[in-house]
Amino acid sequence: MHKCPCCSGQLLHYVRKSGPYWFCSHCWQEMPDLASIVAAQKQKQRLERLNSSLATVTQEKELVGVGSR
Repeated sequence: MHKCPCCSGQLLHYVRKSGPYWFCSHCWQEMPDLASIVAAQKQKQRLERLNSSLATVTQEKELVGVGSR
């Protein structure tokens, strides 16, 4: 269940031409789906760490290859 970040009320899921959105009937406002935003940020951080690790391994392999010539 998705909760409103302002009042903790239940968010209602709606769809329109521009795409899905969440609406709080208590605040009477359209609200972001913070759970999805946080999950996307965590996945982005995991991918950045993986890319960083791969870059480090590649650099180490290059250094080892240079030293063995």
